[in-house]
Amino acid sequence: MRRNQNRRRSRVLCVLALGAAALGATPAVADAAPLGTRAYLVITAPGSTGAVAQAVTANGGAVQNAHAPIGVVVAHSAATDFATRMRAVAGVQKVGQTRETDVSGATTAQRYLEPQMGASISAPAEPVEWNMAMMGADKAWAVNPGSRSVTVGVLDTGVQGTHEDLRDNFDAANSVSCLYGKANTAPGAWEPDSYAPAAGHGTSVAGIIAAARNGRGVVGVAPNVKIASVKVMEPTGYMYAENVVCGLMWSAERGFAVTNNSYYVDPWMYNSPGNPDQDAVIEAVRRAVDYAHSRGTVTVAAAGNYAVNLDTEPGLFLPGDLPNAISVTAANTRRELAYYSNYGIQTVELTAPGGDGYAMVNTTGLNNGYTTFHGTSASSPHAAGVVALLASAHPTATPDQLRSMLLAQAIDTPCPAGDTRCTGTPARNSHFGEGIANALAAVSGGNPDPDPSPVTTVYATDFESGTWTVNPAGADTATGGRFEVGDPGATTWSGHTMQPGTTPSGVRALVTGAAPGAAVGDNDLDGGVTSAGSPPVAIPAGGKATLSFSWFVGHLANSAGADFLRVRVVSASGSTTVFEKKTGSADTAAAWATATADLSAWTGAMVRVVVEAGDVSGGSLVEAGVDDVRITHQAVSR
Repeated sequence: MRRNQNRRRSRVLCVLALGAAALGATPAVADAAPLGTRAYLVITAPGSTGAVAQAVTANGGAVQNAHAPIGVVVAHSAATDFATRMRAVAGVQKVGQTRETDVSGATTAQRYLEPQMGASISAPAEPVEWNMAMMGADKAWAVNPGSRSVTVGVLDTGVQGTHEDLRDNFDAANSVSCLYGKANTAPGAWEPDSYAPAAGHGTSVAGIIAAARNGRGVVGVAPNVKIASVKVMEPTGYMYAENVVCGLMWSAERGFAVTNNSYYVDPWMYNSPGNPDQDAVIEAVRRAVDYAHSRGTVTVAAAGNYAVNLDTEPGLFLPGDLPNAISVTAANTRRELAYYSNYGIQTVELTAPGGDGYAMVNTTGLNNGYTTFHGTSASSPHAAGVVALLASAHPTATPDQLRSMLLAQAIDTPCPAGDTRCTGTPARNSHFGEGIANALAAVSGGNPDPDPSPVTTVYATDFESGTWTVNPAGADTATGGRFEVGDPGATTWSGHTMQPGTTPSGVRALVTGAAPGAAVGDNDLDGGVTSAGSPPVAIPAGGKATLSFSWFVGHLANSAGADFLRVRVVSASGSTTVFEKKTGSADTAAAWATATADLSAWTGAMVRVVVEAGDVSGGSLVEAGVDDVRITHQAVSR
């Protein structure tokens, strides 16, 4: 578990236009509690909630709900020492308050929402939109538009199931409100609250998943499956853990094939196991996701809209960070990571169309309307729709099998050139996970690309054999630690690795001074620049060419940000830097990473790849290396 930060921000993970909506009668808020009442999660062993429920009452609380299969009790109490007292009860494992206000919400203002950048649109006439074409959904519908036996639970703000594009697929009998942690099946309880922030969010998500093919409006990814509304957002705009746990348990117990979760669990964006309240939230939500998994339900979740690397954030982004949830980033129409999307190679697993200012996603809106929509709130339901298609085509598949097929069939999407945030390979990287969700492959029984074109390797070396030229231009100035191909020896300084003693493949790599020496600085790069170049490589004309490679840089603070590792492409027309990693002003350990660069500008040309490293700050300790260099060519650029 990586994160430990109590950051609170707008948590509905989309950007959309709403406007004032007349939704009709809004159900009264269920189980509203008196002022001063706080909500708690009390965690015990699965199947042991009875004794704990008695202890809740004995210690000044009231049981709001109990989920015996996962050992979670939802309690309300006005006693200020309720959590302390319950933590001393035999059999109680964790206790945590779930919100920073009273249950009534009367002491807090409504949650601030993200900029409303979408807009209402006239009803389309079912055109093939860019987002559906990207995933091959338009081709998938002709094969299998989804099974009526597959239901997708939309954990959200509520769904207006009477919408003309949703009513044919809407499952009112299995819809519910889970506000305040307790299932409410009263007619219409699962509808959006007209006065709530982002009231139309759930209706827009539902349209992406399963808007019907009925000759009007839009078409969802899986236009023949059923959708159920599982309302988890309270009128204040918050989605608290007890609501989410209730929604996940409801979905599991009713046999939903998949749930979509386009939100993060309030009130903390990142939950830390070191905080007792957040620790209980993590455990309760994790158990609910795991229980859903055990009952055959796949949990798909939005990665978030804050343009951060989730791998480095100090806490868990729930539910997407959990092992049995699938975290989805957002891609734009140009197959790039959308500017707002979170990312992280250890965290995200998939990407799907999310849109941005160049092209948004058209979907269903409130009151029989239509709207533009974008965010990871939009990408997650695209992926959930593909899971629904997989479940339709493979009705006996387990959640693990569905997940494996989803990721194996994803369309490989390489890191964009020049974006140093993106690490990994075309097959898996920090922006796109395993790639773009592939609706066509989900129903075709294979792994077809909606826009197929073969990718061939033009040049590759792992430095186990082959020849690179050191100092190809005869201009190197380094006095020590020049580039050489060898088996690198590990070097460390004060616990920081300066040169890894391993390679990504084989035993050899291109490194600055392979021998470790008696001291860490014996064979490090010194005195200037060193370089090495590949043999000439002819890149075929047309299409798309991509360079990928592994690299590391280790340095101490005395490099002062001046030293570097650089990759250039040299051709008859000149030299162009396609990758650069500069050192910083803090001690930084070396670790192998991967990078890609777009070489499409050199299709039809003869090129050399030149790697340079520089110790230009004077007397600094810096090491660098490169391995597994590959140039690929795709005959038809996407």
